[in-house]
Formats: sequence, structure tokens, C-alpha cells
Amino acid sequence: MPDLLNKTKELIQSLEALRLHLGKADLSIGDQRINAQLYFSLANACLRNKAILLYGGMGANKTTLVNLLGASFTDQSFDDVENLMISGHPEQTEEKIVGFIDPRQWSSSPSSAMEILWTPWAKSRWKVINEINRFPSGKQNLFFEILQKRKIGYVGRVIEPGSTCYFATMNPDFSSTYPLDEALLDRISACVPAAQPDFLAGLSLSKRDREVWELAKDLPRFTKAEFDAFPECIAKVKLDTRVELAIISLLKDFTLCERAPGFDKTQLSGANPSKGLCAGCHYFNNPELCCWQVDEGLSDRVRQDLRDYTKAMAFLTDKVGDIEVLRAVAPYIIWHRLTPLRSMLERSPYYGAGKLAYISELVERSINRTMNERGEMNMIFSGAVDGEIPVKEAIKRLSEYDDPIARFDYLPALEKMF
Repeated sequence: MPDLLNKTKELIQSLEALRLHLGKADLSIGDQRINAQLYFSLANACLRNKAILLYGGMGANKTTLVNLLGASFTDQSFDDVENLMISGHPEQTEEKIVGFIDPRQWSSSPSSAMEILWTPWAKSRWKVINEINRFPSGKQNLFFEILQKRKIGYVGRVIEPGSTCYFATMNPDFSSTYPLDEALLDRISACVPAAQPDFLAGLSLSKRDREVWELAKDLPRFTKAEFDAFPECIAKVKLDTRVELAIISLLKDFTLCERAPGFDKTQLSGANPSKGLCAGCHYFNNPELCCWQVDEGLSDRVRQDLRDYTKAMAFLTDKVGDIEVLRAVAPYIIWHRLTPLRSMLERSPYYGAGKLAYISELVERSINRTMNERGEMNMIFSGAVDGEIPVKEAIKRLSEYDDPIARFDYLPALEKMF
């Protein structure tokens, strides 16, 4: 079997040489600069049963890029992959999306089992939902169920498409769009802004003399065996122990709350930071802490998404799974799941529009705090868990730290052991 990493690099080079994708190098991983839209899409193609949302205005190459990658990874023509895609509009029916009752069965024996004619999209392992926010909330529930169960049901029948790559695109809010449900957003693993081509890319695109479907024929193709081998390659990537610690701390920084039931912000109902929950709390207005700056907490599925995409991005950039890869990946896994405090987001340099940049800053502060100030605190806790430090002594020493993780997580955990 050919080297999958080198073959993927050939695909990236072909997309650029054929002028099929010329996105800005807007993502830094250490000293390497890459295009987030392309590399997150590739990472999603290497993983399975994950969903990625490409967000941006019309003409930003969102849908075309995903269909081009689909043609390459599933070894189909561009037209065939494009025909598999479903597009959002309010009158799109469930029958058109997943399947319908086979009418021929009514002429058969009345006792025969009900047969469903599943759509090609339902059976495909490369699922694209174009303009997902043009589906009203009732139709969005269908995608929520699919992402949650990894199965598709219709009138009592179920189909399991197997390990699948899910992609969705979304335009900014227009008169014909609908808000995406928070539960659905939480099941979307990564959200990546797709920017318009810059000036030089626009000039290069103007020189393209063949149609996209025709150029797509020249892209490298992966066999079924190669496509199926990607998850195993990603699973072999090892994560640095500091990455595992930073991931757990990230979730805690956004989720722990002194005033929430069980110190868990995901249990809040009605009350949240933007409605005055944090007024008077001694952590309020501390710029180094994330808890009071966003309304929601993060579910545990974010932890696995952070691990998986850090591994996939390390594989694609030929790096080890270290803290620098996590720094680059984490904001795109988190930002669409959170609502920042408006008074903070409207400040310079965000001006109410830079939500990703704002969440990126919070992520950076959390990781830096975990790697630096929390070093001794983490060693005390791990020493107590491993039996190297008496639990009573660890409790006493951790009580001196005015850190939410120490107060609301480490100490309660050690008290159960004492």
C-alpha cells in the first residue's frame, strides 16, 4: 500500500497546481503555515464518524472543496460525489434525504416486510450537507439523530452506513436561514471559517481554463483499502502527556463554575454569566480565567474531538502530537460551541465579529496557565493519586491554590480518597 501521508501531500499539491484550492495560509503550527479550511477537511476525511462545519460567505470554495476531496478519497467522479450531496431548503423532505417506502411491495404479498428504498446519500460513507442552516429546526433534528446514533431510521427501518465522514457548509445569516440548534452544534466536531480568495489567488483562478469537474479527473485517487486505512494511521499517532493534561484542563477551565450545581456549568438552566451569574464572584473579571467569559460549559465529547483532530493534524503535517499542534487545533473545536460575554467580545480588537479570535485567546491563556503556573499544583495532585504523596498532605497543599481546578475538582476528588 502506498504511503498515505505522501499520497495526501500529492493531493494537496495537485489542488494547488490545478488551481482548485488556493486558500490563505491562515493557520500556524509551530513554524509551519497551512490553510485551515483545507487541512481540517483533510483531517475529517482521515477520521470517521466526525462532522466538520465550513462556515463562510458564498463563493468561498466550501462545497466545491469538500466534493473535490470526496472524489479523491472515495475514487468517484466529481459529478457523482456532487449528486450525492443534499442541500438545505425549508421544503426538503425526509423522503428526499434518506429514503421512501418501495411502492412495488404493495403488489406483492400483504405479509411481506416493508421495504425502504434508501437514497444514495443515506448509504454513502461521504455525507455532505450543503447550507445546513437553510433547514428549519425540525429538519435539523434529523441530522442531530444521525450524528448521535450513527444510524439512519425511517418508518421503523434502520440503515447503518458504517464509518462515515460528515461535512456540512453554512452561510452567514440571511433571510432564508435558521439558527443551528445548540445540541446539533455540540455534535459538530470542528467549525472552520472559509475566506474568499485573496488578490493573487483571484488572478490565478482567472487563468483556470477548464471546468472543475474536468480538472478533478487529474487528482490523485485513493482505493477503498487506502481510504479505510486512514483511521488506523491516525490512531498510531501518540500524544504528548502535556497535551492530555492541557486538554482536560481546557474543558475544566470553560466548565467549572463556583455557582453552578456540582460546580458544573453544563447543568445551568436560565442563569449564566451574561445574565449576571458571576457578579460578586472573586473570579469575576480575572482575565486569566475563562469561566466567567462564556455562557456554556464544554461536554466530554469535546475532549475526544480535541484528541482526534490533534492526532489527525499531527499526521497531516508530519509532526509529533505535541502542545503546538493542540494550540492550533483547539480553537476550531471549541469556538462554535460557546457564547462569549458580549461586553468582552465587543471590545478591541474583536469588535463583536471576531469570535474565533476571542476564543483562541482564551484557549491560549488556558494552555499557558496549565503549562506554567499550574505545574506544581498538577504534580501535587498526580503525586497523591499515584500514592507518592499522602492524600492529607496533598489536600493541605492544594488548599493554598486559588485556582478553580484545584478548588472544585482536585480537592473534592482527593477528599473522596481520604
